[in-house]
Amino acid sequence: MPMNKDDTSSNVFTKLHFDFDDLPQLSSPRQQLNLHAVGIGLIQLPADEGYTFTHSHAEQEEVYIVVSGQGEILIDGELVQIERGDLVRVSPQARRALKAAKQTALFVICVGGVASGFPKNPHSRYLIDDGTPHYDDIPLWYQGREDIAERNAKLTERMLKAQAKREQQQ
Repeated sequence: MPMNKDDTSSNVFTKLHFDFDDLPQLSSPRQQLNLHAVGIGLIQLPADEGYTFTHSHAEQEEVYIVVSGQGEILIDGELVQIERGDLVRVSPQARRALKAAKQTALFVICVGGVASGFPKNPHSRYLIDDGTPHYDDIPLWYQGREDIAERNAKLTERMLKAQAKREQQQ
């Protein structure tokens, strides 16, 4: 669990501590760090596990920094092997997904610059909320798995319900 030390009186800095050995699969410290111009995600994938769908962005360029482990990143259908010390820049529109290698967990920090006017939704989990999940685009490592297709179909339903609810509130 993150611990936060915030100098809110001067708003000069915010310090946040995570136990990197005990992270959930995805952590976004946006609100705890009071971020305004940098998007950041901490991604911890157990050995031989990965994203079940790809995603892209409208505007946000991302850089994936491999802190530990090995794995691969799928970028527009191309598998790129990654390991500790690698940095991979991905253009906004490129579809991407990560997977840890069979024998080792993968810890990646994903960062991106944030254009003015984000987040569009003030309650967004992420600072830049221009991401598009492509639930029907199952990465190579999970293709043909019915359980993954069913899971992604449920995620699609949930996303469509949330969009409809937001539209009704406007």
